[in-house]
Amino acid sequence: MYTGRNLDELSMIPLSEWDLEELSYHHYMMAQMSPLMNQQGVSLHQDLIHEIEGRKHQYQHHPSDLS
Repeated sequence: MYTGRNLDELSMIPLSEWDLEELSYHHYMMAQMSPLMNQQGVSLHQDLIHEIEGRKHQYQHHPSDLS
Protein backbone atom coordinates (compact mmCIF):
# COMPACT_ATOMS: atom_id res chain seq x y z
CA MET A 1 0.00 0.00 0.00
CA TYR A 2 1.28 3.45 -0.95
CA THR A 3 1.86 5.71 2.04
CA GLY A 4 3.69 8.58 0.36
CA ARG A 5 2.60 12.13 -0.36
CA ASN A 6 -0.67 12.71 -2.21
CA LEU A 7 -1.07 14.85 -5.32
CA ASP A 8 -2.22 17.80 -3.23
CA GLU A 9 1.11 17.79 -1.37
CA LEU A 10 3.13 17.13 -4.51
CA SER A 11 1.46 19.73 -6.71
CA MET A 12 3.78 22.50 -5.53
CA ILE A 13 6.94 20.39 -5.87
CA PRO A 14 8.80 19.99 -9.19
CA LEU A 15 8.64 16.45 -10.63
CA SER A 16 12.43 16.28 -10.41
CA GLU A 17 12.05 16.28 -6.61
CA TRP A 18 9.47 13.47 -6.45
CA ASP A 19 10.90 10.11 -5.46
CA LEU A 20 10.54 7.15 -7.80
CA GLU A 21 7.86 5.51 -5.65
CA GLU A 22 5.72 8.65 -5.89
CA LEU A 23 6.19 8.87 -9.65
CA SER A 24 5.38 5.20 -10.15
CA TYR A 25 2.31 5.21 -7.93
CA HIS A 26 0.75 8.33 -9.40
CA HIS A 27 1.56 7.17 -12.95
CA TYR A 28 -0.25 3.90 -12.25
CA MET A 29 -3.26 5.66 -10.74
CA MET A 30 -3.48 8.13 -13.61
CA ALA A 31 -3.21 5.33 -16.16
CA GLN A 32 -6.22 3.68 -14.50
CA MET A 33 -8.16 6.97 -14.51
CA SER A 34 -7.07 8.18 -17.96
CA PRO A 35 -10.48 7.81 -19.65
CA LEU A 36 -11.93 10.17 -17.04
CA MET A 37 -9.18 12.80 -16.88
CA ASN A 38 -9.44 16.33 -18.23
CA GLN A 39 -6.66 17.99 -20.25
CA GLN A 40 -4.84 19.13 -17.10
CA GLY A 41 -4.74 15.56 -15.79
CA VAL A 42 -3.60 14.20 -19.15
CA SER A 43 -0.84 16.80 -19.28
CA LEU A 44 0.37 15.94 -15.76
CA HIS A 45 0.33 12.25 -16.63
CA GLN A 46 2.47 12.90 -19.72
CA ASP A 47 4.90 14.91 -17.58
CA LEU A 48 5.12 12.01 -15.11
CA ILE A 49 5.90 9.61 -17.96
CA HIS A 50 8.65 11.89 -19.30
CA GLU A 51 10.19 12.20 -15.82
CA ILE A 52 10.17 8.43 -15.31
CA GLU A 53 11.69 7.84 -18.76
CA GLY A 54 14.36 10.47 -18.10
CA ARG A 55 15.33 8.81 -14.86
CA LYS A 56 15.41 5.41 -16.52
CA HIS A 57 17.94 6.71 -19.06
CA GLN A 58 19.90 8.40 -16.27
CA TYR A 59 20.19 5.16 -14.28
CA GLN A 60 21.07 3.04 -17.33
CA HIS A 61 24.41 4.82 -17.64
CA HIS A 62 26.83 3.81 -14.93
CA PRO A 63 29.56 6.39 -14.18
CA SER A 64 32.26 3.82 -15.01
CA ASP A 65 30.88 3.63 -18.56
CA LEU A 66 31.91 7.23 -19.17
CA SER A 67 35.66 6.68 -18.83
